[in-house]
Amino acid sequence: MCVAHLPRHPHGFTVWELATVMAVVAILLAAGTPGFVRLSAAAGVTSNADRLMGAMHFARSQAILTGRPFVVCLSGDLASCVGRGAQSGRAWIVFENARAEFSPVRDADEPILRQHQLDRPTRIHASRGAVTFWPTSRAGSTSTFEVCSEVPGVASRAVIVSQTGRPRLRLGLPRGAATRCNM
Repeated sequence: MCVAHLPRHPHGFTVWELATVMAVVAILLAAGTPGFVRLSAAAGVTSNADRLMGAMHFARSQAILTGRPFVVCLSGDLASCVGRGAQSGRAWIVFENARAEFSPVRDADEPILRQHQLDRPTRIHASRGAVTFWPTSRAGSTSTFEVCSEVPGVASRAVIVSQTGRPRLRLGLPRGAATRCNM
């Protein structure tokens, strides 16, 4: 008859071994979290700047194709523009300016064609709160929309609309320029 041998030492971990592993994991998580937060915020800035750039191209192409003006403006409620002059916001809308008004005001009968709400910690600062794209090769005015993060150390991106209505993307700031992100 064969007797099974029982192990002299039970298999498993001691409390001290588990505590040591958990301490090492906690240290690694604490060291990696700030970098992950910055990486995530930078991805948000890039994604939102790309979406804004796409909205600008859409509005410009619609104006040229249809022969009617289209507006891209910052919005607080995803239904109306925030106003004239330098503005800040967390959303934008695109709509057809059916009456061809020079003011960036959306009337109730003008449908919203595109809209986007930014997630925190991303926001937009604009030199002008709205850009009107006319059917000719010009925009109503030049404007810079700077997409920023509230997380320190994350570079901003800017969508710049020229007088001809051509949008372009810029990473960071020109030499010697001040950011509006800290306002």
